[in-house]
Amino acid sequence: MSQGVSLASPRAARMITVPTATLTVAPFSGKVKTPEMQQAFDLFNEMSRQLSDSYSVLESRVAELNQELTIVSEKRIQELAEKEKLAHRLESLINFLPGGVVVLDSSGRVSECNPVAVDYLGEPLQGELWRDVITRSFAPRQDDGHEVSLHDGRRISITTRSLGVDGQIILLTDQTETRRLQSELSRHERLSALGQMMSALAHQIRTPLSAAMLYAGHLCSGSLDETRKQQFSEKIYSRLNHIERQVQDMLLFVKGELPLNDVISVAELQDHLEEAMEVPLLTTGSVCEWRNDAREHFILCNRDALVGAVLNLVNNAIQAVEKNARLRIELSSITLGDQSAPQLLVRVVDNGPGMSESLLARVGEIFVTTKSQGTGLGLAVVHAVTRAHKGKFFLQSELGQGTCANVLLPIARFNSPVIQENAL
Repeated sequence: MSQGVSLASPRAARMITVPTATLTVAPFSGKVKTPEMQQAFDLFNEMSRQLSDSYSVLESRVAELNQELTIVSEKRIQELAEKEKLAHRLESLINFLPGGVVVLDSSGRVSECNPVAVDYLGEPLQGELWRDVITRSFAPRQDDGHEVSLHDGRRISITTRSLGVDGQIILLTDQTETRRLQSELSRHERLSALGQMMSALAHQIRTPLSAAMLYAGHLCSGSLDETRKQQFSEKIYSRLNHIERQVQDMLLFVKGELPLNDVISVAELQDHLEEAMEVPLLTTGSVCEWRNDAREHFILCNRDALVGAVLNLVNNAIQAVEKNARLRIELSSITLGDQSAPQLLVRVVDNGPGMSESLLARVGEIFVTTKSQGTGLGLAVVHAVTRAHKGKFFLQSELGQGTCANVLLPIARFNSPVIQENAL
């Protein structure tokens, strides 16, 4: 040791005798261990054991997580497969729907559509701006109502639903056949009513026809002076004119639809009404007061049918008073609370006996009339003409206070291409 020999060297082991109770030789290493080294080895072994145990736990946990991940992945794959299956099913349902489906994105472009929508609106459709599709495919008409006409003549109804920030969905339904069936049903109903009406109408025609034949017989006798001939000729013309009006009313009621090809001012409407009312006013000694506050406005109408309908109201008013009737006709522009566009209100007011509430509720039906020889056809024609003009007709009456007949008609807007074309 004085020569600096290390105790760990083999030489030192030969030179020094060490009590075996204090030193332990490590197995297989040829080295001796001190208590501190033994403690270190024990600590190392303990840490190794703990590390091994922790690794086993970690390995087990990893296996559990892998198993859970596998289960979650399988569920996720199954959910995706079910969603994809549902998406395919919904796509198939949309493609087989009888109506058109158009989905717009937030910029107003067509992001999705089904084959029916393509059939309605033509190609290209997907990716197009909706406003461009409207300009290209739609051709609005005056009689569209709640539907919109396409260029090929079909009529479709449009329903929209918001998808929030993602855009909106548009549903298109072909109403062409429905509109045709409704028109056909309405026509059959009118024909049925016409068949029921024939017996009453035959009496209406037979009376003036018999009078005309009687006057014609007197004319053929040859024994009349010129004054009497003139009187009988006028009576014959009056009776034939009455028959002609009855036939025109009947045809108008059966047809139901009217072409609205005339654009006239309200001032012109008054002129035509005054001309048509001249004979009934003169022959009955009646007088009419006029008030027109809407002369500068225009209406899109069927002039002859509209004048005839108002003339029916005038004749009804004259017949209700029986003699010395005092009528008042008002033409004014009004705006209803639920509409922004002004409308023309035509009012025919008489000084007759008025009607009870029960009779007022039924007036306008076929066969319902206050006249002993009437058919009720006149007011039915007024209803038909008003509907054809997209207007409304209603009566106001009270016993002892007279009756007021009201006709509401849309006032024409000259920014409409159809009206501008008709006005030229």
